Amino acid sequence: MILIKNGHVIDPENNINGQFDILIEKGKIKKVEKDIKPFAGCEIIDAKDKIISPSFCDIHVHFRDPGQTYKEDIRTGSMAAVAGGYTTVVCMPNTFPAIDEVSIVRYVIEKGEEVGLCRVLPAAAITKGRKGKELTEMALLKDAGAVYFTDDGAPVMDSFIMRKAMEYAGSIGSFVADHCEDLNLSNNGVAHEGEIAAALGLPPLPPEAEDTMVARNCVLSIQTGMPVHICHISSRLSVEIVAWAKALGAKVTAEVTPHHLSLTDDEWLDFDCKAKVSPPLREHKDVEAVRWGLEAGIIDFVATDHAPHAHHEKMLEHQNCPPGMIGLQFALPTVLNLVKKDYFDLEKAIRVLSTEPMKKIGLKPPAIKVGETAELVIFDPFESWEVNEETILSKSKNTPLLGKKIEGKVKYTFYNGKIVYSDSSGVSCG
Repeated sequence: MILIKNGHVIDPENNINGQFDILIEKGKIKKVEKDIKPFAGCEIIDAKDKIISPSFCDIHVHFRDPGQTYKEDIRTGSMAAVAGGYTTVVCMPNTFPAIDEVSIVRYVIEKGEEVGLCRVLPAAAITKGRKGKELTEMALLKDAGAVYFTDDGAPVMDSFIMRKAMEYAGSIGSFVADHCEDLNLSNNGVAHEGEIAAALGLPPLPPEAEDTMVARNCVLSIQTGMPVHICHISSRLSVEIVAWAKALGAKVTAEVTPHHLSLTDDEWLDFDCKAKVSPPLREHKDVEAVRWGLEAGIIDFVATDHAPHAHHEKMLEHQNCPPGMIGLQFALPTVLNLVKKDYFDLEKAIRVLSTEPMKKIGLKPPAIKVGETAELVIFDPFESWEVNEETILSKSKNTPLLGKKIEGKVKYTFYNGKIVYSDSSGVSCG
């Protein structure tokens, strides 16, 4: 048995927000009460001054398996996930080969179950080979376990194909998600088109490359009545477009990454390619816009777009280095920073990290109530820690936060009734 004492429990879906003790027996929550007395043989976790919440869900990660496991694999990605408080993750299909066949969907699910640290689910490709030409067999892929469809990293440029994809996915109770980028407008740009790119001579990537595709997808959703999800929204106008579409009743949802909530294109000032992401880090006004969008519910939740790359790849010249940065261990500190700046409260923070993304992919959010399997996270919102190669559990270390201190630390993560991570002993299958 495990007895968690003195913690502040926040479970928005079950209207719990206060100090409670939690007794876990054989992986199930047996009691949630104000003061549970310790007894012999019971492991005690003192959660004084800490928050206990349902564990987190990230519907947009890259574990690079199959095909690029030198960057990350399902084991190391799962380790980073549970260290960040995540027990459900959805892997993107831009693997080698792409996740466009039933056998590959099953491979990802089975590999995740074998590792056993968290729930690893695949998103399948919208088009075969992610080439934007021919739709995949979505019904078969969904039946095999694909939770939604995206050609992530490869925008669906053909509007006819995108419309058909939305109709197909919607008709089987799923949805498509799009990396919104008009490749004709981005034109191999590297950094946000603005003062920083101009001063450094970096190839510019204008925000309208994102805005126009967000607008197209919103219009298609309005006209078809089918859902669409906007990946990693980053620009001020895109937030306004999503707000407009939602006001018209469109089934549009959007996510935002920790790095777009916290970093600007100033990160390019030392020419460090760890700042290269897609969509690019933008100006302060855009950062403020996505923060406001998250607070207002225009943006539905946070998704990390955890994108590991090898050190030598991020050392390439800016035009040749791949875009992306890791993020699973930094989402909680980023969101807590917004709480401390009064953008929203802790209950909202739990919603955007846990309950809302779970509901988006059709899963029941973890619940802190009697009879439920323990799937929760205990974190200290004020503990400071340094981001370094030892504290990063991902196989890759590509983040501008390297060497910096951040505030907000996961102390324990429970999955399937067991402790899979503690900051004192690390990762464990329990």
